[in-house]
Amino acid sequence: MGMVFTAILQAADNPVAFLGADEAQAAGELDANDLETVEQVLAESGYITIPEELLERSYGGPTLLRFHGSGEPSWWDRFFGSF
Repeated sequence: MGMVFTAILQAADNPVAFLGADEAQAAGELDANDLETVEQVLAESGYITIPEELLERSYGGPTLLRFHGSGEPSWWDRFFGSF
């Protein structure tokens, strides 16, 4: 039986609008206290948060989802596919 997981995308704006929480905070679009609250609620609910910038790293393993980009697929493509 395969692994089942639920993903919640946490982003300051639209996904990839900022390269991570630090950039969004520097631009004044993400309050540190709000981010801490969201991360705390997610952790208390059993979720593990993964920074958006990590999902943009190259993924070299197998994936059943379609990849429509150029170059190698990313971890984003692995878990969410291409839009």
